Amino acid sequence: MVWISLLAHFESKEVCSIKGCSCENDSGYDYVTCFFDSPHDLEVNNEIQQKYDIEVIDTFTLRLGSNISSIENIFKGLSINILFMDASNLRSLHQNLFNSIKSIKNIYLSNNFLTHLNFSEFDDNFKNSIQSIVLKNNSLNRIPPLTQLNNLNYMDLSSNRIWDLSALQDCHSPLETLDLSNNYVTHLHYNFSTKLQKCLSTLILNSNGIAQVNNLSNLDQLSNLQLSRNFLEHLTADALQHLPLLTHLDLSHNKIKTMANNTFDSVKELSLLDLSFNKIEFLQVDLFSNLKKLQKLFLQSNSIRVVDFSVFNNQKLLYVLDLSGNQIERMDLDKASNFTNLQLLRLSENRLESIDYQKMFSTMGSIRMLYLENNYLDQMPKYLGSLIKLDMSNQHDRLTIIPDSAFSRYDTSVLLRLNLSKNHSLKFSNRSFCINQKRSDFNYFMDLVLSSDTLASIDKCVLKQLSSSHRRVRIFTENANEENGKICD
Repeated sequence: MVWISLLAHFESKEVCSIKGCSCENDSGYDYVTCFFDSPHDLEVNNEIQQKYDIEVIDTFTLRLGSNISSIENIFKGLSINILFMDASNLRSLHQNLFNSIKSIKNIYLSNNFLTHLNFSEFDDNFKNSIQSIVLKNNSLNRIPPLTQLNNLNYMDLSSNRIWDLSALQDCHSPLETLDLSNNYVTHLHYNFSTKLQKCLSTLILNSNGIAQVNNLSNLDQLSNLQLSRNFLEHLTADALQHLPLLTHLDLSHNKIKTMANNTFDSVKELSLLDLSFNKIEFLQVDLFSNLKKLQKLFLQSNSIRVVDFSVFNNQKLLYVLDLSGNQIERMDLDKASNFTNLQLLRLSENRLESIDYQKMFSTMGSIRMLYLENNYLDQMPKYLGSLIKLDMSNQHDRLTIIPDSAFSRYDTSVLLRLNLSKNHSLKFSNRSFCINQKRSDFNYFMDLVLSSDTLASIDKCVLKQLSSSHRRVRIFTENANEENGKICD
Protein backbone atom coordinates (compact mmCIF):
# COMPACT_ATOMS: atom_id res chain seq x y z
CA MET A 1 0.00 0.00 0.00
CA VAL A 2 1.15 3.52 -0.79
CA TRP A 3 -0.32 6.59 0.83
CA ILE A 4 0.75 10.11 0.01
CA SER A 5 -0.25 13.40 1.55
CA LEU A 6 1.05 16.29 -0.52
CA LEU A 7 1.04 19.81 0.91
CA ALA A 8 2.15 22.44 -1.59
CA HIS A 9 1.67 26.02 -2.73
CA PHE A 10 -0.37 26.28 -5.93
CA GLU A 11 -1.65 28.95 -8.29
CA SER A 12 -4.64 27.36 -10.07
CA LYS A 13 -7.86 26.46 -8.25
CA GLU A 14 -8.44 23.66 -10.79
CA VAL A 15 -6.14 21.41 -8.83
CA CYS A 16 -8.76 21.25 -6.08
CA SER A 17 -11.08 19.28 -8.36
CA ILE A 18 -8.63 16.42 -8.92
CA LYS A 19 -9.78 13.20 -7.31
CA GLY A 20 -8.05 12.69 -3.99
CA CYS A 21 -7.06 16.35 -3.62
CA SER A 22 -8.49 19.08 -1.42
CA CYS A 23 -7.56 22.73 -0.90
CA GLU A 24 -7.28 24.91 2.15
CA ASN A 25 -6.08 28.35 3.15
CA ASP A 26 -3.82 28.88 6.12
CA SER A 27 -2.54 32.30 7.19
CA GLY A 28 -3.09 33.71 3.72
CA TYR A 29 -1.42 30.81 1.88
CA ASP A 30 -3.28 28.34 -0.33
CA TYR A 31 -2.42 24.67 -0.03
CA VAL A 32 -3.42 21.47 -1.76
CA THR A 33 -3.41 18.10 -0.01
CA CYS A 34 -3.62 14.94 -2.13
CA PHE A 35 -4.04 11.34 -1.01
CA PHE A 36 -3.18 8.38 -3.25
CA ASP A 37 -4.08 4.82 -2.34
CA SER A 38 -1.94 2.77 -4.73
CA PRO A 39 1.31 2.92 -6.73
CA HIS A 40 -0.73 3.33 -9.93
CA ASP A 41 -2.24 6.55 -8.61
CA LEU A 42 1.22 8.03 -8.19
CA GLU A 43 1.12 8.91 -11.87
CA VAL A 44 -1.46 11.52 -10.93
CA ASN A 45 1.25 13.26 -8.92
CA ASN A 46 3.30 13.78 -12.08
CA GLU A 47 0.23 15.14 -13.85
CA ILE A 48 -0.41 17.59 -11.03
CA GLN A 49 3.19 18.68 -11.01
CA GLN A 50 3.36 19.22 -14.78
CA LYS A 51 -0.09 20.72 -15.33
CA TYR A 52 -0.19 23.04 -12.37
CA ASP A 53 3.51 23.76 -12.06
CA ILE A 54 3.88 22.56 -8.47
CA GLU A 55 7.57 22.46 -7.75
CA VAL A 56 7.99 23.54 -4.14
CA ILE A 57 6.36 21.18 -1.64
CA ASP A 58 6.10 22.15 2.00
CA THR A 59 5.21 18.75 3.47
CA PHE A 60 5.24 15.40 1.65
CA THR A 61 4.00 12.36 3.60
CA LEU A 62 4.72 8.98 2.05
CA ARG A 63 3.62 5.67 3.61
CA LEU A 64 5.27 2.71 1.89
CA GLY A 65 5.71 -1.03 2.08
CA SER A 66 9.17 -2.58 2.06
CA ASN A 67 9.24 -2.84 -1.77
CA ILE A 68 9.53 0.65 -3.26
CA SER A 69 11.32 -0.15 -6.51
CA SER A 70 8.27 0.85 -8.55
CA ILE A 71 8.32 4.50 -7.50
CA GLU A 72 11.91 5.52 -8.03
CA ASN A 73 11.05 8.79 -9.78
CA ILE A 74 8.30 10.05 -7.51
CA PHE A 75 10.42 13.02 -6.36
CA LYS A 76 11.61 14.01 -9.84
CA GLY A 77 11.90 17.78 -10.22
CA LEU A 78 10.53 18.52 -6.74
CA SER A 79 11.87 20.76 -4.00
CA ILE A 80 10.63 19.39 -0.68
CA ASN A 81 10.83 21.10 2.68
CA ILE A 82 9.75 18.16 4.87
CA LEU A 83 9.42 14.53 3.76
CA PHE A 84 7.74 12.05 6.10
CA MET A 85 8.50 8.38 5.42
CA ASP A 86 8.13 7.19 9.00
CA ALA A 87 6.28 4.03 10.07
CA SER A 88 6.43 2.53 6.57
CA ASN A 89 7.95 -0.89 7.33
CA LEU A 90 11.07 0.11 5.40
CA ARG A 91 14.04 -2.23 5.57
CA SER A 92 16.17 -0.36 3.04
CA LEU A 93 16.12 2.68 0.76
CA HIS A 94 16.75 2.16 -2.96
CA GLN A 95 19.71 4.17 -4.20
CA ASN A 96 17.59 5.62 -7.03
CA LEU A 97 14.73 6.74 -4.79
CA PHE A 98 15.80 10.38 -4.89
CA ASN A 99 16.93 10.49 -8.51
CA SER A 100 16.40 13.90 -10.17
CA ILE A 101 15.05 15.51 -7.02
CA LYS A 102 15.73 19.26 -6.97
CA SER A 103 16.23 19.58 -3.22
CA ILE A 104 15.11 18.23 0.13
CA LYS A 105 15.72 19.84 3.51
CA ASN A 106 14.26 17.52 6.15
CA ILE A 107 13.48 13.80 6.09
CA TYR A 108 11.78 11.69 8.78
CA LEU A 109 12.47 7.95 8.63
CA SER A 110 11.54 7.02 12.20
CA ASN A 111 9.86 3.77 13.25
CA ASN A 112 11.04 1.61 10.37
CA PHE A 113 13.31 -1.45 10.19
CA LEU A 114 16.34 0.08 8.50
CA THR A 115 19.55 -1.84 9.23
CA HIS A 116 21.96 0.12 7.06
CA LEU A 117 22.13 3.28 4.96
CA ASN A 118 24.65 4.65 2.50
CA PHE A 119 23.85 8.26 1.71
CA SER A 120 26.74 8.46 -0.75
CA GLU A 121 24.64 6.42 -3.22
CA PHE A 122 21.89 9.02 -3.35
CA ASP A 123 21.40 11.80 -5.90
CA ASP A 124 23.85 14.70 -5.55
CA ASN A 125 20.97 17.13 -5.09
CA PHE A 126 19.86 15.12 -2.06
CA LYS A 127 23.37 15.11 -0.59
CA ASN A 128 23.85 18.83 -1.13
CA SER A 129 20.47 20.02 0.17
CA ILE A 130 19.57 17.75 3.11
CA GLN A 131 19.78 19.58 6.46
CA SER A 132 18.00 17.30 8.91
CA ILE A 133 17.65 13.50 9.12
CA VAL A 134 15.55 11.72 11.76
CA LEU A 135 16.18 7.96 11.99
CA LYS A 136 14.76 7.33 15.44
CA ASN A 137 13.71 3.77 16.33
CA ASN A 138 15.25 1.73 13.52
CA SER A 139 17.72 -1.19 13.62
CA LEU A 140 20.99 0.52 12.70
CA ASN A 141 24.11 -0.79 14.46
CA ARG A 142 26.47 1.90 13.24
CA ILE A 143 26.32 5.52 12.22
CA PRO A 144 25.90 5.81 8.44
CA PRO A 145 28.84 7.43 6.60
CA LEU A 146 28.52 11.22 6.69
CA THR A 147 31.21 12.17 4.21
CA GLN A 148 29.13 13.81 1.47
CA LEU A 149 26.18 15.44 3.25
CA ASN A 150 27.51 18.94 2.90
CA ASN A 151 24.72 20.84 4.69
CA LEU A 152 23.51 18.33 7.28
CA ASN A 153 23.22 20.06 10.66
CA TYR A 154 20.79 17.84 12.62
CA MET A 155 20.71 14.05 12.97
CA ASP A 156 18.57 11.94 15.29
CA LEU A 157 19.78 8.34 15.59
CA SER A 158 18.15 7.62 18.94
CA SER A 159 16.65 4.23 19.80
CA ASN A 160 18.69 2.13 17.39
CA ARG A 161 21.33 -0.52 18.12
CA ILE A 162 24.36 1.63 17.44
CA TRP A 163 27.64 0.69 19.09
CA ASP A 164 30.07 1.71 16.34
CA LEU A 165 30.85 5.45 16.21
CA SER A 166 33.73 5.20 13.74
CA ALA A 167 31.84 7.28 11.16
CA LEU A 168 32.40 10.32 13.39
CA GLN A 169 36.10 10.20 12.53
CA ASP A 170 35.39 10.98 8.87
CA CYS A 171 32.30 13.15 9.22
CA HIS A 172 32.46 16.08 6.80
CA SER A 173 28.97 17.34 7.61
CA PRO A 174 28.54 20.55 9.61
CA LEU A 175 26.52 18.71 12.26
CA GLU A 176 25.31 20.93 15.09
CA THR A 177 23.06 18.41 16.86
CA LEU A 178 23.64 14.66 17.11
CA ASP A 179 21.24 12.50 19.13
CA LEU A 180 22.55 9.01 19.94
CA SER A 181 20.40 8.36 22.99
CA ASN A 182 19.10 4.88 23.78
CA ASN A 183 21.70 2.93 21.83
CA TYR A 184 24.49 0.46 22.71
CA VAL A 185 27.40 2.89 23.00
CA THR A 186 29.77 1.80 25.78
CA HIS A 187 32.80 4.02 25.26
CA LEU A 188 33.96 7.09 23.37
CA HIS A 189 37.37 6.03 22.12
CA TYR A 190 36.93 7.42 18.60
CA ASN A 191 38.28 10.85 17.73
CA PHE A 192 35.84 13.38 16.34
CA SER A 193 36.55 14.73 12.87
CA THR A 194 37.93 18.24 12.50
CA LYS A 195 34.58 19.31 11.02
CA LEU A 196 32.66 18.05 14.06
CA GLN A 197 35.09 19.71 16.43
CA LYS A 198 34.25 23.05 14.85
CA CYS A 199 30.48 22.56 14.44
CA LEU A 200 28.91 20.19 16.96
CA SER A 201 27.00 22.12 19.64
CA THR A 202 24.62 19.48 21.05
CA LEU A 203 25.62 15.86 21.74
CA ILE A 204 22.99 13.58 23.29
CA LEU A 205 24.19 10.22 24.63
CA ASN A 206 21.48 9.45 27.17
CA SER A 207 20.55 5.84 27.95
CA ASN A 208 23.62 4.04 26.68
CA GLY A 209 26.21 1.92 28.50
CA ILE A 210 28.94 4.52 28.96
CA ALA A 211 31.03 3.97 32.09
CA GLN A 212 33.73 6.58 31.54
CA VAL A 213 33.79 10.08 30.11
CA ASN A 214 36.82 10.62 27.93
CA ASN A 215 37.82 11.69 24.44
CA LEU A 216 35.40 14.60 24.34
CA SER A 217 38.19 17.14 24.18
CA ASN A 218 38.50 19.74 21.45
CA LEU A 219 34.79 19.97 20.72
CA ASP A 220 35.22 23.70 20.53
CA GLN A 221 31.56 24.57 19.91
CA LEU A 222 29.88 22.02 22.19
CA SER A 223 27.36 23.79 24.42
CA ASN A 224 24.99 20.98 25.40
CA LEU A 225 26.22 17.55 26.55
CA GLN A 226 23.71 14.96 27.79
CA LEU A 227 24.96 11.75 29.42
CA SER A 228 21.95 10.83 31.53
CA ARG A 229 21.12 7.18 32.34
CA ASN A 230 24.54 5.66 31.76
CA PHE A 231 26.92 3.84 34.12
CA LEU A 232 29.25 6.63 35.22
CA GLU A 233 30.66 6.13 38.73
CA HIS A 234 33.52 8.64 38.92
CA LEU A 235 34.39 11.88 37.15
CA THR A 236 38.10 12.46 36.68
CA ALA A 237 39.83 15.81 36.59
CA ASP A 238 40.27 15.67 32.82
CA ALA A 239 36.81 14.32 31.96
CA LEU A 240 35.54 17.68 30.74
CA GLN A 241 38.74 19.28 29.52
CA HIS A 242 38.74 21.55 26.47
CA LEU A 243 34.99 22.18 26.25
CA PRO A 244 35.20 25.97 26.44
CA LEU A 245 31.59 26.76 25.42
CA LEU A 246 29.73 24.09 27.39
CA THR A 247 26.65 25.64 29.03
CA HIS A 248 24.39 22.62 29.71
CA LEU A 249 25.63 19.36 31.24
CA ASP A 250 23.28 16.52 32.16
CA LEU A 251 24.84 13.70 34.20
CA SER A 252 21.64 12.62 35.94
CA HIS A 253 20.60 9.01 36.58
CA ASN A 254 24.11 7.57 36.74
CA LYS A 255 26.03 5.98 39.61
CA ILE A 256 28.37 8.87 40.34
CA LYS A 257 29.70 8.72 43.87
CA THR A 258 32.88 10.77 43.66
CA MET A 259 34.19 13.64 41.58
CA ALA A 260 37.66 15.09 41.41
CA ASN A 261 37.79 18.49 43.10
CA ASN A 262 38.68 20.21 39.82
CA THR A 263 36.30 18.25 37.59
CA PHE A 264 34.41 21.38 36.53
CA ASP A 265 37.31 23.83 36.47
CA SER A 266 37.53 24.07 32.69
CA VAL A 267 33.79 24.40 31.91
CA LYS A 268 33.50 27.96 33.13
CA GLU A 269 30.53 28.84 30.88
CA LEU A 270 28.26 26.23 32.47
CA SER A 271 24.81 27.62 33.32
CA LEU A 272 22.96 24.35 33.98
CA LEU A 273 24.39 21.31 35.76
CA ASP A 274 22.26 18.24 36.49
CA LEU A 275 23.78 15.71 38.90
CA SER A 276 20.47 14.36 40.16
CA PHE A 277 19.77 10.68 40.82
CA ASN A 278 23.33 9.64 41.52
CA LYS A 279 25.09 8.38 44.67
CA ILE A 280 26.91 11.55 45.74
CA GLU A 281 27.51 11.67 49.49
CA PHE A 282 29.66 14.76 49.90
CA LEU A 283 30.26 18.07 48.11
CA GLN A 284 33.87 19.25 48.24
CA VAL A 285 34.28 22.91 49.17
CA ASP A 286 35.89 23.91 45.86
CA LEU A 287 33.92 21.58 43.61
CA PHE A 288 31.92 24.36 41.92
CA SER A 289 34.29 27.25 42.58
CA ASN A 290 34.93 28.03 38.89
CA LEU A 291 31.29 27.81 37.84
CA LYS A 292 30.58 31.51 38.26
CA LYS A 293 27.90 31.55 35.55
CA LEU A 294 25.89 28.65 36.96
CA GLN A 295 22.16 29.41 37.14
CA LYS A 296 20.53 26.03 37.74
CA LEU A 297 21.99 23.21 39.84
CA PHE A 298 20.15 19.93 40.33
CA LEU A 299 21.42 17.63 43.09
CA GLN A 300 18.20 15.88 44.05
CA SER A 301 18.03 12.18 44.87
CA ASN A 302 21.60 11.60 45.98
CA SER A 303 22.94 10.51 49.38
CA ILE A 304 24.08 13.87 50.80
CA ARG A 305 23.82 14.15 54.59
CA VAL A 306 25.34 17.56 55.36
CA VAL A 307 25.27 20.65 53.16
CA ASP A 308 27.78 23.42 53.72
CA PHE A 309 26.21 26.21 51.68
CA SER A 310 29.56 27.95 51.33
CA VAL A 311 30.24 25.43 48.54
CA PHE A 312 27.90 27.60 46.43
CA ASN A 313 29.42 30.97 47.35
CA ASN A 314 30.83 31.61 43.87
CA GLN A 315 27.49 31.01 42.19
CA LYS A 316 26.20 34.57 42.37
CA LEU A 317 23.85 33.97 39.42
CA LEU A 318 22.33 30.78 40.85
CA TYR A 319 18.54 31.02 40.95
CA VAL A 320 17.47 27.33 41.10
CA LEU A 321 18.99 24.91 43.62
CA ASP A 322 17.43 21.48 44.09
CA LEU A 323 18.64 19.35 47.02
CA SER A 324 15.46 17.34 47.50
CA GLY A 325 15.38 13.60 48.03
CA ASN A 326 18.72 13.33 49.82
CA GLN A 327 19.45 12.38 53.43
CA ILE A 328 20.27 15.89 54.64
CA GLU A 329 20.25 16.20 58.41
CA ARG A 330 22.06 19.51 58.76
CA MET A 331 22.45 22.76 56.83
CA ASP A 332 25.55 24.81 57.54
CA LEU A 333 24.86 28.46 56.68
CA ASP A 334 27.65 30.03 58.76
CA LYS A 335 29.94 30.82 55.83
CA ALA A 336 27.29 31.09 53.15
CA SER A 337 27.07 34.30 51.12
CA ASN A 338 26.20 35.77 47.72
CA PHE A 339 22.78 34.12 47.35
CA THR A 340 21.42 37.39 46.00
CA ASN A 341 19.79 35.79 42.95
CA LEU A 342 18.38 32.54 44.39
CA GLN A 343 14.68 32.24 43.58
CA LEU A 344 13.88 28.57 44.16
CA LEU A 345 15.27 26.22 46.81
CA ARG A 346 14.11 22.62 47.16
CA LEU A 347 14.95 20.77 50.38
CA SER A 348 12.03 18.36 50.23
CA GLU A 349 12.25 14.72 51.34
CA ASN A 350 15.25 14.99 53.62
CA ARG A 351 15.83 14.42 57.35
CA LEU A 352 15.89 18.01 58.55
CA GLU A 353 14.64 18.54 62.09
CA SER A 354 15.52 22.22 62.39
CA ILE A 355 16.54 25.17 60.21
CA ASP A 356 17.97 28.51 61.23
CA TYR A 357 15.30 30.45 59.34
CA GLN A 358 16.65 33.84 60.36
CA LYS A 359 20.05 33.04 58.91
CA MET A 360 18.47 31.47 55.83
CA PHE A 361 16.42 34.55 54.97
CA SER A 362 19.26 36.94 55.73
CA THR A 363 21.53 34.91 53.44
CA MET A 364 18.92 34.20 50.77
CA GLY A 365 16.84 37.36 50.82
CA SER A 366 15.64 36.99 47.23
CA ILE A 367 14.16 33.52 47.63
CA ARG A 368 10.60 33.24 46.28
CA MET A 369 9.82 29.52 46.42
CA LEU A 370 10.88 27.28 49.30
CA TYR A 371 10.02 23.58 49.36
CA LEU A 372 10.45 21.83 52.73
CA GLU A 373 7.83 19.09 52.53
CA ASN A 374 8.49 15.59 53.86
CA ASN A 375 11.02 16.52 56.52
CA TYR A 376 10.88 16.41 60.34
CA LEU A 377 10.63 20.12 61.15
CA ASP A 378 8.85 21.26 64.30
CA GLN A 379 8.75 25.00 63.60
CA MET A 380 7.61 27.35 60.87
CA PRO A 381 9.64 30.40 59.87
CA LYS A 382 8.76 33.46 61.98
CA TYR A 383 8.96 35.64 58.89
CA LEU A 384 8.09 34.65 55.38
CA GLY A 385 10.33 37.11 53.59
CA SER A 386 9.44 37.58 49.91
CA LEU A 387 8.10 34.07 49.46
CA ILE A 388 5.29 33.41 47.03
CA LYS A 389 5.25 29.70 47.86
CA LEU A 390 6.19 27.73 50.96
CA ASP A 391 5.53 24.00 51.18
CA MET A 392 5.82 22.49 54.66
CA SER A 393 3.44 19.60 54.19
CA ASN A 394 4.02 16.28 55.95
CA GLN A 395 6.52 16.95 58.72
CA HIS A 396 5.76 13.52 60.17
CA ASP A 397 3.55 14.97 62.93
CA ARG A 398 6.39 17.05 64.39
CA LEU A 399 4.85 20.35 63.31
CA THR A 400 2.09 20.86 65.87
CA ILE A 401 1.52 24.60 66.33
CA ILE A 402 1.01 27.62 64.10
CA PRO A 403 2.41 30.32 66.38
CA ASP A 404 1.23 33.84 67.14
CA SER A 405 1.69 36.33 64.29
CA ALA A 406 2.71 33.45 62.06
CA PHE A 407 2.14 35.19 58.76
CA SER A 408 4.27 38.31 58.98
CA ARG A 409 5.96 39.09 55.69
CA TYR A 410 8.39 41.51 54.12
CA ASP A 411 6.74 41.72 50.71
CA THR A 412 2.94 41.72 50.65
CA SER A 413 2.31 42.62 47.01
CA VAL A 414 2.03 39.03 45.79
CA LEU A 415 0.02 35.95 46.69
CA LEU A 416 1.57 33.52 49.14
CA ARG A 417 0.63 29.88 48.75
CA LEU A 418 1.36 28.07 52.01
CA ASN A 419 0.97 24.30 52.11
CA LEU A 420 0.67 22.87 55.63
CA SER A 421 -1.29 19.76 54.68
CA LYS A 422 -0.57 16.25 56.00
CA ASN A 423 0.34 17.69 59.41
CA HIS A 424 -2.59 16.10 61.21
CA SER A 425 -1.63 17.28 64.71
CA LEU A 426 -1.21 20.90 63.64
CA LYS A 427 -3.22 23.53 65.56
CA PHE A 428 -3.59 27.31 65.34
CA SER A 429 -2.58 29.41 68.32
CA ASN A 430 -5.07 31.99 69.57
CA ARG A 431 -3.29 34.84 67.77
CA SER A 432 -2.00 33.16 64.62
CA PHE A 433 -3.37 35.83 62.28
CA CYS A 434 -2.54 38.75 64.53
CA ILE A 435 0.16 41.26 63.64
CA ASN A 436 2.52 43.56 65.45
CA GLN A 437 0.73 46.73 66.62
CA LYS A 438 3.36 48.86 64.88
CA ARG A 439 2.24 47.47 61.52
CA SER A 440 -1.48 48.22 61.62
CA ASP A 441 -1.52 48.79 57.87
CA PHE A 442 -0.09 45.34 57.21
CA ASN A 443 -1.95 43.33 54.54
CA TYR A 444 -1.46 40.08 52.68
CA PHE A 445 -3.12 37.65 50.31
CA MET A 446 -2.73 33.96 50.96
CA ASP A 447 -3.87 30.52 49.85
CA LEU A 448 -3.58 28.22 52.85
CA VAL A 449 -3.69 24.42 52.42
CA LEU A 450 -4.44 22.45 55.60
CA SER A 451 -5.33 18.94 56.64
CA SER A 452 -9.01 18.44 57.37
CA ASP A 453 -8.12 17.80 61.03
CA THR A 454 -6.42 21.18 61.33
CA LEU A 455 -9.27 22.97 59.59
CA ALA A 456 -11.84 21.38 61.88
CA SER A 457 -9.92 22.52 64.96
CA ILE A 458 -9.72 26.23 64.05
CA ASP A 459 -11.52 28.45 66.54
CA LYS A 460 -13.83 30.94 64.83
CA CYS A 461 -12.31 33.67 66.96
CA VAL A 462 -8.99 33.05 65.25
CA LEU A 463 -10.57 33.65 61.86
CA LYS A 464 -12.12 36.89 63.09
CA GLN A 465 -8.61 38.30 63.37
CA LEU A 466 -8.66 38.58 59.59
CA SER A 467 -11.30 41.30 59.68
CA SER A 468 -9.03 43.85 61.35
CA SER A 469 -7.03 44.74 58.22
CA HIS A 470 -6.78 44.27 54.48
CA ARG A 471 -6.04 40.59 54.57
CA ARG A 472 -7.54 37.92 52.37
CA VAL A 473 -7.08 34.19 52.98
CA ARG A 474 -8.48 31.24 51.04
CA ILE A 475 -8.41 27.95 52.90
CA PHE A 476 -8.21 24.58 51.14
CA THR A 477 -8.04 21.05 52.48
CA GLU A 478 -5.49 18.56 51.22
CA ASN A 479 -8.02 16.24 49.60
CA ALA A 480 -10.01 18.82 47.68
CA ASN A 481 -9.36 21.47 45.11
CA GLU A 482 -12.43 23.37 46.17
CA GLU A 483 -12.42 26.06 48.81
CA ASN A 484 -13.90 25.14 52.16
CA GLY A 485 -16.53 27.71 52.92
CA LYS A 486 -16.15 31.37 52.08
CA ILE A 487 -13.05 33.37 51.53
CA CYS A 488 -12.01 34.85 54.84
CA ASP A 489 -11.46 38.59 54.79
